[in-house]
Amino acid sequence: MKDWLSIGEFGKRTGFSVKALRLYEEKGLLVPYTRSEGQHRVYTEAQVHLAGRIQHYKALGFSLDQIKVLLAETSDGTLKELLERRLQESRAAAVSLSQQITSLESVLASLTSGQELTEAERTQVMESLLERSIDNLKRRGVTDGATLGKLSDEVSRYSPETQAIIPDLRKIMAYAQKENILLGPGRGTSPSSLVLYAEGYSPFNPLDFGLLPELFAGTKFLHLDVEFSRHKEIGQMCDELKTRTGFDVVAFRSPMLDILADVQKQIGPVQFDKFSDYDPMILEAAQRLGARGLYAIEWNERVHAWQNMPESLKASKKNWKAFEEWHLQHPMRSPQDLINLDILFEHWSEWDFKNYATATAPVELPELTEARGYMLYREDWIRIVMRYLGVDVLAAREILRQVGNLNNPPRTSKLDEISDEKIKKLLKMTAPGTFAKSHAVTIWWYYKRTAILKNLWPKEYLAAVDRWEAKNQMVWQEFGYPLADGTYHLKAGGV
Repeated sequence: MKDWLSIGEFGKRTGFSVKALRLYEEKGLLVPYTRSEGQHRVYTEAQVHLAGRIQHYKALGFSLDQIKVLLAETSDGTLKELLERRLQESRAAAVSLSQQITSLESVLASLTSGQELTEAERTQVMESLLERSIDNLKRRGVTDGATLGKLSDEVSRYSPETQAIIPDLRKIMAYAQKENILLGPGRGTSPSSLVLYAEGYSPFNPLDFGLLPELFAGTKFLHLDVEFSRHKEIGQMCDELKTRTGFDVVAFRSPMLDILADVQKQIGPVQFDKFSDYDPMILEAAQRLGARGLYAIEWNERVHAWQNMPESLKASKKNWKAFEEWHLQHPMRSPQDLINLDILFEHWSEWDFKNYATATAPVELPELTEARGYMLYREDWIRIVMRYLGVDVLAAREILRQVGNLNNPPRTSKLDEISDEKIKKLLKMTAPGTFAKSHAVTIWWYYKRTAILKNLWPKEYLAAVDRWEAKNQMVWQEFGYPLADGTYHLKAGGV
């Protein structure tokens, strides 16, 4: 067996992501044995044991700086002293946590009985939520000050309803884990939240996709995706939570989660997020392997949304098959390409996607680069307004709501204070058609998993797709379920 390992191979052996390995190298914890001629990191089998020691110390709650000291220490006496110190810290933290639990139980009792919380009780809830979220982010390896500052800003904007929804979400996630029910990434503004990312509900760091965590603080809805065939209990929990809190909590039934569960029963758990989003295997899957089984790319006229679409609207969607064929010939360069193309074609049906490869933005703004000037995502529209008017996130979002109201647009608005006519015109023109990028990034979450499965386990994966379609007599990319009257019910639960 070869003694050297590439960074990808080493990551698979140790369970560390490429990002984590680079951080450990920077910290001097786990430095590659050497570099190849192409300057790629090379590790050895002997370093797998070292990685195991790092994992062990992390599980015990040591910081990376502390782990560095532990790895360098050879004296048993000193090691014992360090471990005993950590044990005392853990015991002190346990006492503090016990006191915090008692305090929170008191606050919850006040909420349940309908009593108005005191200012001190509200502060306790906020501090507890922020402290837990910071700890959870650090466990995920996120320690930079900018991200933690964003997290603090998000929490500071939470209403009492938003604060109260987080413990209930934990209960739903714990139940799903206990019953082995897969949950998807959720949609709407949920993926933009750093708190939900810290909780493990959202699977990707929102800042990696240019999202605005503060937007979740300004909403009163939470969308989950749940296994299509195992929706009932989760859906009922969401319905009860909605009734109790007034928060619009909705679970959507996802066939893809059924298929993921089916495949992993055969091949074992797959660590999808250890694969880079920029892996050619993923970006070029359609050209190499065809469209079948690739989320958002495979087209099928049996999809319920198409079958129940008015003929007048179908006429504008006549190029859906051509959209699939275009993907078969054009590899993606980044996750953003798939997100852009899907949203542009789905919601601007007359748009000629064939021009995408050569399109350029009409105004030189960084926010227009990713979508090549064809549209502004809601988050980017808000960023431009924040920069030109000096307002905060939620104020900019309110301006967007007013200007984008097609039924009752304002004669004048805050946008009129912008002196740059090109920018002002762009913002007014695009306001009615902005699309939430936080909602769109989940497309990539599903696509990435289908591309990995089709590349590495094509037989098992496509067989699972076929089994699901045969059993349910539906197309595997559906969401929700059709009702007898021909309408399409998207929600899960006891309906």
